[in-house]
Amino acid sequence: MKKFFTGVDYKSFNQKRSEDRNIRRLAHKKWKTTKLRLELGLAQEEIKEKKSFKNKYPNYVKVIAPEVFSFIKNTNEVIELIEHLKKLYDSNQKVYVVLEHVKETDYSAIVVLLSIMVKFKTKNIDFNGSIPSENEPRQMLEQSGFFKNLYKKFTEHDSYDISTIGPNGIHTHAAKKVDSALSSQIITSATKYIWGEARRCQGVQRVLIELMQNTNNHAEIGKLGEKHWWLSVNQDKNSKKVSFSFVDFGVGIFTNLAYKPTESKFYGWVQKLSSKIQYGNNADLLELILKGELHRTVTGEHYRGKGLPGIAEVMRRNQISNLHIITNDVFCCASNGIYRTLSNSFSGTFVYWELGEDNDSHKRVNTSSID
Repeated sequence: MKKFFTGVDYKSFNQKRSEDRNIRRLAHKKWKTTKLRLELGLAQEEIKEKKSFKNKYPNYVKVIAPEVFSFIKNTNEVIELIEHLKKLYDSNQKVYVVLEHVKETDYSAIVVLLSIMVKFKTKNIDFNGSIPSENEPRQMLEQSGFFKNLYKKFTEHDSYDISTIGPNGIHTHAAKKVDSALSSQIITSATKYIWGEARRCQGVQRVLIELMQNTNNHAEIGKLGEKHWWLSVNQDKNSKKVSFSFVDFGVGIFTNLAYKPTESKFYGWVQKLSSKIQYGNNADLLELILKGELHRTVTGEHYRGKGLPGIAEVMRRNQISNLHIITNDVFCCASNGIYRTLSNSFSGTFVYWELGEDNDSHKRVNTSSID
């Protein structure tokens, strides 16, 4: 027996076992040190909350929404949230969005959150979230249908309709194609709310059709109709205004411009434009686009009221108000002539505008509405 314990094989086995135990001991020590460091300064209640979350939502990744959860007012932080969620979606990670710290929100961010939630659920990736502690953002999220649809199952469809009960709630629609009938119904409902009767709003109709068409044509390089557009319409109970938030998660305006095919009339636009007009960055370029200068300079033709220049023209004609555009690394409040670059880049295009009593409209005889 003594010979066995002094043998080469036993000594080798014992040495290996000692090394393995030492590795495990050091790993545990490192884990405990990291755990204590992370919990340093935390109250016992917070530590308990962390443990409770891990037990209740195993393998979920916590994503914290910013306190000002508004795409318009806090663009960079919301883009950071979107890009984080996109990476988790691509890696099939379960997500828990922490919303209890949100102090202010609006429908510009809520439509984005709704669309991301549906995207996760159509891929059967678990998606959950908490309720804001503050009353106002909590009510807005409830009215949006976010919590109502949080536990529903979604499958891949060409269109979705997420609406709340009552005429003054937020109505969210999504589709892959141009839906002129839906846009007409939305306008009828909006004008009845603002003026007490159905009216024609050709400007709003043009904006909706242009944005739907652009999503269908340009959401992904070389692919038509591959992406959904999302539209949330809110009838503000405190004013006679209706707000529209439109978003697509395509490539964005400037990425699309960079990959124009050789048969496109905008192919080689950089050389044609820079030889005639000086501009510094994408913010300057978006201003040129909205004024129709890019189209006019590159093609030698007037833009004929289509695309983004047509949308800007609708604003200048007072058919809509408070026009905002966010795409790639640019934020634009066209109504106030504000164009600036962003520190984060959004892969897509977001457009916000309002319709109110001061905007132009025309009476019509035939009316129809949506509930």
